[in-house]
Amino acid sequence: MAFNADSLKEFFLKQVVLPRMFLVDVPGYVLGSQGSNIFIRNLFLSEPFFVSLEKRVSDKFGEEGLAKLYGVGKKLGYRFCALTNIPRSDIKFSVKMCYDFVESIYADRLLPDIDMEDKVITVDTENLVITRVNGSGLPVMIGGTAGIWGYLLNDFNSIECGIIRKSDGNYMLISAPAEKLKEMGIKFYESHGIPNMNDKPIYTRFNQPPSYIPPNVFNTNKMMHTEPFYYDKGPLKYALPHSRLLSVEIFLPYELETLFGEQMVYETAKESFAIIGKTIPKQANIHTYLANILTGMGLGIVTAEKGPGIMSFVFSGTPWYETVSKSTFPLLRGAIAGFLEGQGNPPIKASYFSSELHVNTLRVVIDVQL
Repeated sequence: MAFNADSLKEFFLKQVVLPRMFLVDVPGYVLGSQGSNIFIRNLFLSEPFFVSLEKRVSDKFGEEGLAKLYGVGKKLGYRFCALTNIPRSDIKFSVKMCYDFVESIYADRLLPDIDMEDKVITVDTENLVITRVNGSGLPVMIGGTAGIWGYLLNDFNSIECGIIRKSDGNYMLISAPAEKLKEMGIKFYESHGIPNMNDKPIYTRFNQPPSYIPPNVFNTNKMMHTEPFYYDKGPLKYALPHSRLLSVEIFLPYELETLFGEQMVYETAKESFAIIGKTIPKQANIHTYLANILTGMGLGIVTAEKGPGIMSFVFSGTPWYETVSKSTFPLLRGAIAGFLEGQGNPPIKASYFSSELHVNTLRVVIDVQL
C-alpha cells in the first residue's frame, strides 16, 4: 500500500495533542519528548503477541494470572500519565488528551464520557485492538484505562475497570471505584500498589539516544516502507488479519518476565514474530533484514554480525528498565527465533550471550547457531 514517506511522523507530530510528543525518526528508539527532555520510551509489539500472552497466562495461571496481567496494564496506564506529566488540574481536558492519543494507535474510535460525581468514566470503542480479537485486552486497554483514570483521580488503589460487549459487537470500557462497579454488576479484576516512579532520572539517562547516529540507519519511519508493514491514517499494520502493531512502554516486557517468567515471554514473542516472518518472501540477507525490523520496532540499533558458526545480533541502546540486571532478554531471543523459523528455517536456538552498560547505553548480544 502506498503512503507518504512522512505520514506516520506527521500523524504523531501534528495530530497528537502534545506537539512532537513521540519521536519515530530516531533509529532504534521510540521516544516521548518535550524539546530535548526524554521522558518515556516505547517499543512496538504485534497484536498477536498480546492475544497469545493472555491465552497463555490464562491456560497456565488461571484467574490469578489474569488478575496479575490486568495489574500490568493498570501500571502501564499510570506510568504513561506519570512519565508524560499529564495534568490532574483539568480532568476533562486530560481525558481528551489521553484518549485522542490512545485512539491514534489502538482503535478506530474511542469516545470517553465522564461522570465526576460517581467517579465513572465510560469509553465507547470501535475496532479496539486485542479486544476485537478475544473480547478482552487486560494488559493494554482494560488495565490501562484503570491506570489512567486512577492516576487522574489520584486514587489508584480503589479505581478498577471492566468491559462489556455492546449489541453492535463493539465494546465499552467502564472504570470506576470497585464498589461502584459491583453495584453496576460489571466483572473486574483488582490490582493495588502505586507503581514506583523513583527511577525516573536513571530511566531517562539510560534510555537517551546517543548524540551521534550514523546517517541512513533504519528507523520506524523507514519501517513504513518495508514489507509487510504499512501505515494508512490510523494504527500501524502489517499484511495479515489481526495485524496491528501497538506502541507500549518498555516497562511491559520486563514486568512480564518478572511476574510470569522468561519462558512465558520467550514463547509468546517466538509465536508472534513467527507470524511476521511468514508474511514476507524469503530474503537473501534475512539476518540484516531482521536486524532492521527490530531496530524499527524501537529495540535499539540492531546489527547482525557473522562469526564462526554463529550470527550475533547486537542491540546497542536496548530499552533500559530497573530490573534489567535480572533479565535474560526473552523478548529479544524469542523475536529472533520466531522470525527466522517463520521464514522456514529449522528450529532456532537464540541464546543470550552478554549485556553491558557502556556510556549510559545498554548493549545486548544474542547469538544464533548457523
